[in-house]
Amino acid sequence: MTASTDPSDYPELREADAAGLVAPQPTAPSPKGAAVRSRPVGMPGKNYLVAGPATYGLIMYVAAPAIAEQVLGALIGLTDVVIAGHLPGNADVVGAASAAVGLMTYLQWFAGLMTAAMATGATAIVSRAIGSHRIRVANRVAGTAISAAFAVSIATSAVMFLFARKIAFACGLQGLAAEFAAQYLQIMVVTISLQTSGQIGMAAVRGSGDTVRPMRVTLMVMLVNFITSSMFTFGWLGAPAWGIRGDAFGTMLAYLAGGIYTAFVLLGNSTPLRIRLRHLKIVPHVLMRILRIGMPSWLEGILLWAGQFVIVIFVMNVRTDPNGFTLAAHSVVLRIESLSFLPGFGFQIAASALVGQYLGAGKPNEAKRAAMLANTLGCVTMTLLAIPMVLAPHFMLSLLVNSAPVVAVGIWPMILAGLAQPGFAIAIVLSGALRGAGETIPPMISTVSGIFIIRLGVLGICLWYMAAHGITGANLTAVWIAIFIDLNYRAVFNYIVFHRDKWLLRKV
Repeated sequence: MTASTDPSDYPELREADAAGLVAPQPTAPSPKGAAVRSRPVGMPGKNYLVAGPATYGLIMYVAAPAIAEQVLGALIGLTDVVIAGHLPGNADVVGAASAAVGLMTYLQWFAGLMTAAMATGATAIVSRAIGSHRIRVANRVAGTAISAAFAVSIATSAVMFLFARKIAFACGLQGLAAEFAAQYLQIMVVTISLQTSGQIGMAAVRGSGDTVRPMRVTLMVMLVNFITSSMFTFGWLGAPAWGIRGDAFGTMLAYLAGGIYTAFVLLGNSTPLRIRLRHLKIVPHVLMRILRIGMPSWLEGILLWAGQFVIVIFVMNVRTDPNGFTLAAHSVVLRIESLSFLPGFGFQIAASALVGQYLGAGKPNEAKRAAMLANTLGCVTMTLLAIPMVLAPHFMLSLLVNSAPVVAVGIWPMILAGLAQPGFAIAIVLSGALRGAGETIPPMISTVSGIFIIRLGVLGICLWYMAAHGITGANLTAVWIAIFIDLNYRAVFNYIVFHRDKWLLRKV
């Protein structure tokens, strides 16, 4: 692909001129009788530019659809897990299918990380461009990011398709579980390319301040996935019963539908973005600016993924967890914890979009106020949702698993997960505010140091202490002690960086 030279597409063809993004640009006065209507960010209509001061109402208006989107996204993965757990056959078949789908969760996460740099960079620049009334800049940035992400996802999908069986074996799956994983992955690679490209497009739409349409896209994907995966897995409504392959095929169809809907939204006139086919040409220096902002977040995500994988492999393995109780308890605690932190990510999205737009509009004080209001709402919401985890851990665990040994292993981890939520909220929301300003390096440093110095360091000390004093069966509690300290460390780190205010001067 070649760069576009049409000044109506992208007027800042030189990097020096493009620096003008950081300042609000003068706009021509509206003709008499044709006053521009100001709407709050995220409100359906022709104008998504920030209007007036940041308020709790505005934060909630932007965050509510984002929170709903987070929950719906979690339900997509949960649907695949539940379907795999109810395949016809004996316990070995069900166990193998569940293991295969569980591995897919990590591989889909990894595939999404391959294009995460484009999502972060596009969100920061698009929100700044929208805030400074530079729609053409936003169009060109979004188009470049989408095309680049599609190219990367195609390459990622090709590698996963060719080496599906080797990947399954390398991740420790054997026999039927490895076969199921290979079948699932070779179908899901089509989904990966569609999913990642759509995610970049919706990231750009969120950057424009519209969190409603991304939520609608995710709702549609969730509904189509539930219907088609069930049909092709169990043979409902006259469809063939393909078992685990049907589960993957249904998910692929769901993301195909989501990709078509995303294209319709981006190429239509329902958002501030006005992407046309000419905008999908990759402009090299635009891509470099996107990557310069997004690469720290990409590195952060990769290292976070690696850190999580290390814990699963080296702490909750067959030698230390022969009956699977520890891994089962860990999975249940994470699913319950997600009920608290998913809303936090919704407030993170709101903070990121609003900070970028206020800075683009030349209102740094409102940008900071918006971030603090989002942080307050995130802390209050996540703390309230964490109360049952701390006060009634046995009850919460029993709702999801009917196994006394698993519940017993998960009691203290459940309490620690609940206690970690206030700090987790601060870490989540303020990192989103910093990224919205294009300040992606400090959040990366907090995550990398948190995972590889704090979390693994504390975990190593706990395991050494347990071994020295003959304590057994508490590996999972040691993991969650380390997670608790790590999340609070990140909260303090991001809070200090945020209040130093250097991010207010960040150029994108």
